[in-house]
Amino acid sequence: MSLLEKKRNIVQLLLSIVGVVFVALLLNIYHFRLDLTTEKRYTLSWQTKMLLKNLEKEVYFQIFLDGELPPGFNKLKKGAIEMLEEFNEYGNGHIHFQLINPSSETDPHKRDKIYKDLYERGVQPTNIEEKDAEGGMRQKLIFPGIIVHDGKKETTVNLLKNVTGLSSDVNLNNSIEALEYELTAAIRRLSNSARKSVAFLTGHGELDRYHVADMGASLSQFYNVDWISAHELAKNRDQVQVLVIAQPRKDFGESEKYAVDQYIMNGGKVLWLVDQVEASMDSLRQKETSFAFYKPLNLEDQLFRYGVRLNPDLVMDAQCLLVPVKTSLAGATARFSPGPWYYSPLLVPPSTHPITRNLNMVKGEFINSIDTVGRDANIRKTILLRTSPLTHLQKVPCPVSLDIVRSPLSSSDFKSGARAVAVLLEGTFTSVFRNRLIPGVVKKDILQMSKPTRMIVISDGDIIRNRVRGVGQNRQIEKLGYDRYSRQTYGNRKFLLNCVDYLCDDQGWMDLRSREVRLRMLDKVSIRENRLTWQLINLILPVLLVLFVGVVIYFLRKRRFAR
Repeated sequence: MSLLEKKRNIVQLLLSIVGVVFVALLLNIYHFRLDLTTEKRYTLSWQTKMLLKNLEKEVYFQIFLDGELPPGFNKLKKGAIEMLEEFNEYGNGHIHFQLINPSSETDPHKRDKIYKDLYERGVQPTNIEEKDAEGGMRQKLIFPGIIVHDGKKETTVNLLKNVTGLSSDVNLNNSIEALEYELTAAIRRLSNSARKSVAFLTGHGELDRYHVADMGASLSQFYNVDWISAHELAKNRDQVQVLVIAQPRKDFGESEKYAVDQYIMNGGKVLWLVDQVEASMDSLRQKETSFAFYKPLNLEDQLFRYGVRLNPDLVMDAQCLLVPVKTSLAGATARFSPGPWYYSPLLVPPSTHPITRNLNMVKGEFINSIDTVGRDANIRKTILLRTSPLTHLQKVPCPVSLDIVRSPLSSSDFKSGARAVAVLLEGTFTSVFRNRLIPGVVKKDILQMSKPTRMIVISDGDIIRNRVRGVGQNRQIEKLGYDRYSRQTYGNRKFLLNCVDYLCDDQGWMDLRSREVRLRMLDKVSIRENRLTWQLINLILPVLLVLFVGVVIYFLRKRRFAR
C-alpha cells in the first residue's frame, strides 16, 4: 500500500469519527422518534406536547411499581417509564420520576404503616396470587399507582383499570392505553390554578348534599363545587361551567325553566339526571309491595325540544343486581339465596366513546327508557348507556313487588330489546321559549338559538345517589355504586366524572381515552397443536440463517481476493 493510499485511509477514518460524533451531538440536542406502530402508541398528542412545553415548574412522579412483579405489571411499569421519559423530552427537563417498592420494608409494622399511608392518599392496592419457591401459592399486595406532586400540591393516579369480566391481560392492556390521559390529567390538576365550576341545582326536591356527597367530594378534587337555585343561575350563568340536575321531585316553574334554558342558550352545559316515575326501594323495605306512578316535572317539552323524550315506563332487565331472598320455611332458621332484582339493571358502557371506554358496569335503579326525537342536523346524538337485549318495559302506573325476586321471569318475557337510558347531545339547540311569551320577560331578550354546547340526559337519578346510613354525627356515607350484598363497587362514579370532564373539555383531552393499543396475543391452540414445528423454527432456523450468511460471505471474500 502506497503512502498516498495510507493518508487517504487515515483522512477517511478521521472524517468518519468526526461525522459520528457530530451526529451523536445533533441527536442529543434534537430528539425525534419514528413511530412505525399501526396505532401510533409511541406518539404523543398535540395537546400533551403543548401542555409539557408550557410547564413552568418541576413535577415529580413517585411510581409504586418496583421490585419483583408479575410480567403484566412489569409491562405496565415499563409503559409508565417510557411515557414519562417521552414527557421529559418535551417538558424541558421539568418531569422527574422515581421508582419505589412499598414492600421493600422488612419490618411488618413499618410496612403496614406504609400501606396504610398509600391507601389514605388514594393509591388503590390489588391482591395477586403467585407461586412461592416450594410450589405453593401466596398472596402479594401491589400498589399500581403514582403520586404526583409539584412541591406544594399532590394528586394520585391509579394505573390499573380493573373492569369486571375482562381478563387480566386485557385489563393491563387497557391500563397502558390510558397512560397518556391519566398522566396528563394529573399534570393539569396541579397546573390549573383557575378551576372550573360545577353547580348542583336546588329548589325542586333534588337529592340533598348527603345523598350526592360521594360525587361532590370526587368532583371537588378537580372543580369548584357549589349548590345554586334557578334564580341565582339566571344572575350568574357565566360562572357555572356545568349544571347538574340530580333527581328533582317537584315541578319546574316557567321562570325556572327559562333560567335553565337561557343558561343553555348562552353555551352552558347540563348533566340531567331525571326520572319521571316515582318508585323507591325505601318504601319496599317497609312493605313488600309498593306502587310506581308517572311523575312529570314540567320538563317534558323542554327535553323534547332539545332532542330526547323520557318515557313513562319502568325498565326491567334480566342483566341486573342480585338481592338476598329468604328461602327458608316459616319457623326455620333464616336462610337467604340470591335472586334477580330486575328493576336494578347493570348497564354495560360501550367502548366506542371516550366517556364510556374501559368502564365497569353502571348500576341503575328504577330507570325510564329514553327515545331520541327529531331530525335536527345541528344536534349530534350519542347513546352512552343501554340496557341489555333482554329487557322488558313495564308501563306505569303499576305495582312493584318483592315477590318477583322469588318467582323469576323467563327469557321469553323480555322482548323489548336494548333500550337507551343515557344520551349525549352536542350541537346548537333551539330554545323551548322560541315563539313563546313568558311573564316579565321581553321577547327580544330571549336567545332563540344556543351557542355550540353539550348536554347529557340520564333517565335515572339514582345513578348519582349514594346511600346514607344513620343520622346526625352517626351519619355514614357509602361509596357511590357500592352494592352491599355482592360487595362490589360499580362504575357509577367514574362514569359521572367522565361525563362532567367531557362536558368541560374544550381542548379535546377526553379523546385520549379513545387511544387503542392492540393486544396481539399468541394463538395458544396453534402453539399446542404444532408445538414441535414451532420449536424447530425457533431453534434451528436462526442457526441455519447464520450459517447461510457465513457461507455467502466466505465465498464473496474468496472470489474478491482470488483476483
